[in-house]
Amino acid sequence: MLDPKLGHFDFVVAMDSLIHYRPADTCRIMAGLAARTGEALLVTFAPKTPALALMHAVGRLFPRSDRAPAIEPVGEQKLRRLLMSDESLEHWQVGRTHRVASGFYKSQALELVPQ
Repeated sequence: MLDPKLGHFDFVVAMDSLIHYRPADTCRIMAGLAARTGEALLVTFAPKTPALALMHAVGRLFPRSDRAPAIEPVGEQKLRRLLMSDESLEHWQVGRTHRVASGFYKSQALELVPQ
């Protein structure tokens, strides 16, 4: 999905596909996609909450072979700061955001749109 040979897009939707990347890498990926996107970029990320941070810490106590794939929780404000400080995103702004919560599942949707 990151290969520029794939061309340009009107919209990019990345649902729960960036939750395994560190915040700086998520920002780099989003900037690369934004450079090839015309209308909007919509992603979801794992919001850093106290409950998720605790579960993440407890999960590290289990042997690696027994763990689910690691997610990288990030606070929305931290991700916003990273995105808005990236020079390649100077013509983009954060649009809509929305927390999705259903039982154990929690995700944060964030939209980037051109200014």
